[in-house]
Amino acid sequence: MTRFMWFQLVSIFVIIALLTTICVVEDKLVQDALSNVKEYCYQIENAVVENEGIKNTKVNSLVENLEYSWLSDESKLCFVANHKSMQEIGVEIIKLKTYLEQDDIKEFSVSLRLIKLYADQYHHFMGADFRNVL
Repeated sequence: MTRFMWFQLVSIFVIIALLTTICVVEDKLVQDALSNVKEYCYQIENAVVENEGIKNTKVNSLVENLEYSWLSDESKLCFVANHKSMQEIGVEIIKLKTYLEQDDIKEFSVSLRLIKLYADQYHHFMGADFRNVL
């Protein structure tokens, strides 16, 4: 084999290794962010049941933590998905805060279920996309 052929083989191997690494890192990032969202939702549900309502400091604190966690993860996820495709969770978190202030447990529960539904669905369409980097 000539030097040029060795260079081609090494180049192909490096490209494949780089693409594999990017895919693994992207999947881990998405998985961690969405599992954090779902975990906060379960914690909020448990706090609502324990405290028999949504108007308390523990639920309020968990909703604030959910919002902070989502906002920090959302900026990272914009590199792997179109921002317009994943804005529903942020919208529902804002609704959660509104329903918390209004003490509307029925709508609060609906928004919480929607957040979990979106978190389940997002993993299917999130992937590395060149348009998201631009």
